Amino acid sequence: MLTVFVFDERTSERVDDWRAALGRITDDRLLWFALRDPTEGEVAELREALELDRENAQMLLQQPTRPSLAEARERLHVTLYAAGIEGTGPLLVPVQCVLGPGWAVTAHSEEVEVLEEFRERAEGGGRVGALDAPSFAAAIFEWVVVSYFRAFEAIERTLEDLDTKIMSGSPKDVSGELDGLVKIRRSIGMLGRMLYPHREIAFALAHPEFDSLSTEHSAKLFADIERRLTQALDAAGAMKSSTFGTFDLLDARIGQRTNDVMKLLTLVTVILLPSTVLAGVMGMNFKVGLFDTAWLFWVVLAVMGGIAVVVLSLARRRSWI
Repeated sequence: MLTVFVFDERTSERVDDWRAALGRITDDRLLWFALRDPTEGEVAELREALELDRENAQMLLQQPTRPSLAEARERLHVTLYAAGIEGTGPLLVPVQCVLGPGWAVTAHSEEVEVLEEFRERAEGGGRVGALDAPSFAAAIFEWVVVSYFRAFEAIERTLEDLDTKIMSGSPKDVSGELDGLVKIRRSIGMLGRMLYPHREIAFALAHPEFDSLSTEHSAKLFADIERRLTQALDAAGAMKSSTFGTFDLLDARIGQRTNDVMKLLTLVTVILLPSTVLAGVMGMNFKVGLFDTAWLFWVVLAVMGGIAVVVLSLARRRSWI
């Protein structure tokens, strides 16, 4: 689906006849082609109208493997990855941006929450931002970085829920909790690794002398984005430390449960051992007159019960149980 917006210094509006709008592009206007799940026909139209290279046009239909930056014939092709959390794993959606003089094309195959919010702002007619294409790409880039902060926030909530669950009682399914913690750790690592090439892109675009489209204004925006990416990487490192803390908490709970089990077994042993010794003595097969007295059987049972009561009372008084 292709949606087209025109931005000027004060307003933004959605246009239907984008070919006519393309012919009226000036230095103070920007045309945004927003492609959601692009088709070959839509890409072919844009390729003809915007004079795109075959390679740039084909990339809009493909799934890239990593963020990247390329330039050809006064066209910048920026590939970003927006982040999200789906279930217990990260959701990474490629967002491709092709930039030219007075226009910008974005394409993604799946719904991206932050870009939908950006689109809603554009449809609302608000002032979105700068007018040159690189500065517009910086605005998209900023929202992509926001998606990583939201992903880390979602992971932090998951870790807090897991911490609360562990602290409220010993987990019954220890293997399941460990598997969940491993998945969270892998998600953080995957998000962190995806951030590094984004910082390289921001660093390159922060130096306008290295391409024909960037300006001093857009360079400042990308320099700010580079700092935001550094903050996001710091957040990833903090999340990793949090997983270690959760693991230590889980390990402590497992140790506590082991201690409780050993304490119970020790208590049972203390209760049964004297009774076992007494039963062994009374069960000796010797011709002693003591064994001919029937009422001593009940005395032995009473002594065994008394030992159990005394041990349990002492354990209760000392808060062992």
